[in-house]
Amino acid sequence: MIDKNLVEKKFKNSINFYDENAIIQELMAEKLVLLLENKKYTNILEIGSYSGLLTRKIVEKFDFDNYLAIDIVDSFDKIKNLSPKISFLKTDVEKFSSNQKFDLIIANASLQWCCEFENTIKRLKSYLTNDGKIAITIFATDNFYEIRDAFNVSLEYKTIEEIEKIFSANAKIIQEIHTLQFNSPNELLRHIKLTGVNAISDNFDIKEIKTGIKILDEKYKNKLTYKPIYIID
Repeated sequence: MIDKNLVEKKFKNSINFYDENAIIQELMAEKLVLLLENKKYTNILEIGSYSGLLTRKIVEKFDFDNYLAIDIVDSFDKIKNLSPKISFLKTDVEKFSSNQKFDLIIANASLQWCCEFENTIKRLKSYLTNDGKIAITIFATDNFYEIRDAFNVSLEYKTIEEIEKIFSANAKIIQEIHTLQFNSPNELLRHIKLTGVNAISDNFDIKEIKTGIKILDEKYKNKLTYKPIYIID
């Protein structure tokens, strides 16, 4: 079970360093926006607005009437000046409910932190208008496989087959692979820390850390593999 208090703590600590280190997440946000139809939206819901990395791209490209951003971290300061139409709610998406309908629900690299991903997606889709779209990015199985091998920790990423069963037959699903190369295991781990991704666990002893660093250095030559998935449904 994901510790949401730890998730909030780690992402809160890294918010001021996120954008300059979230290289792959920015690529994902850019592509996600490009995959969407360029039209006016009435009500947009963004899940995991955080530092505003995706929010800025949406505001720059799309016209909209209302924009609700939610995040587990109290981060409205990062987006409130982007548009007077933006409102913010500090909440966990798995506790979020709405009487409002949205014609776009969008999330970039955030929904993999859900304890019950499938149920969350079903509930979010119930908030869509009849012609509304849900557009998200998450990560596939074997994302960060180097970290899983080195430290025996990982989120429970979905396979493509599992994702296809959750979304409609007409959903657009695209998978990519990106590899980042670092000069040392410490640089790699710093990258993870400054993008909040170390929110999986806080329980490592010195021996485990030394063993993990050795694996990253000797076995994987300090590389880190991202496997993003884009879903438009």
